[in-house]
Amino acid sequence: MIIKINDNICIWKEFNPIDLSLDQNESNDSSQNLAKLCFNKERISIKGRWFDVLSPSELVRKRNQKDGYYRVIYIQINMDNGEYYIGKANRPKWSEIKRYQGSGLKFKNKLKNNKDSFVRYFIAFCETADETEKLEASIVNEELLADEKCLNLVAGGAGTTKRASIAESSKKKREYMAKHPDQFKPMLKAAKDAFLSGDTPALRARSKRIKEVMTDEKYKNMSRERIKKWKEENPEKYAEARKKNHEKIKSPEVQKKRQASLKKWAEENPEKYKINQEKLIKSRTSQEAKDKRKKSLKEWRESNPEEAKTNSIKRAKAAASKRSKAVSMLDLESGKILRKFISIHEAARWLVENGIAKNTNCASSISSVCLRKPCTTGYGVRKKAYGYDWRFSEE
Repeated sequence: MIIKINDNICIWKEFNPIDLSLDQNESNDSSQNLAKLCFNKERISIKGRWFDVLSPSELVRKRNQKDGYYRVIYIQINMDNGEYYIGKANRPKWSEIKRYQGSGLKFKNKLKNNKDSFVRYFIAFCETADETEKLEASIVNEELLADEKCLNLVAGGAGTTKRASIAESSKKKREYMAKHPDQFKPMLKAAKDAFLSGDTPALRARSKRIKEVMTDEKYKNMSRERIKKWKEENPEKYAEARKKNHEKIKSPEVQKKRQASLKKWAEENPEKYKINQEKLIKSRTSQEAKDKRKKSLKEWRESNPEEAKTNSIKRAKAAASKRSKAVSMLDLESGKILRKFISIHEAARWLVENGIAKNTNCASSISSVCLRKPCTTGYGVRKKAYGYDWRFSEE
């Protein structure tokens, strides 16, 4: 069915609306049943050029994913007298598209006086503002403006309205805030006070919303890309930030907080904690992890020889303290304890320092007496070394 509005405008409908309203029976034709539910397909001809009429639900899904804008071409038709107006709209929100009717002075005056007579049809969507301008210019030309029913006063494509994208606007706002910090100090202070005010329902709900949004894979990838780009552009700042973060994590306050948080999570999620621990042990003990640690330690020793030497001595002392046993030096006749040492090696060093033994190899003799090892001469066990009896302190 074709409805002629005037010499330049025609509307095609797949089914006659009157026939649909009169037909109360369900049809086998799915298209006809959809038409009864207000999904009757429509097309509009403007000077012989046909355009598919787009429903609002179709246009909502056509939002530009890069900058978040809707860009459409529409036609407003006065069904009473056949007057029409063709315009474009570039808006970041669908509510703004619905609210915006047109900017032509002649059309706005007509719309004000005959608002109920005008019907708007969306006839095209575009990806960029330039495409919108070009398409409008190809439709609203000098020939169309000559039609007395046309309410447009100027030809289309008069110039692209350069509107900043959401990302560009956010960047501009951040730059302005950085240059004028004093203006935003009260606002930032209020936000900080609200955040530190304690565990309130509003703060908990806000944290939950942020967590739900930021855990989405889309935003995770966005964060990864931003960090990667920033690392490449600011290698020195990145290294400094990593260093500060490492120092902060090692602080007692943060460690205590992390341990408390982990303990709480482990109690609430025992199964997940068990699985994570198994994965952690497996990753730490894998050959790949061992090779990586070995390589990293070697590079560190080469770049920090003095610290590596100090750490080696500390590790040796720590290992010796774990394995060593305290010994006591006793008088042979009375059995009275004359002196105590934390280890056999300390006792050996004392003997050398006092000229009783020549070198620290005497530690083996002290050990033999403590263990009551048999003498090499075959006369029982060793009972003395360097004029003293020796016993492990715990005995």
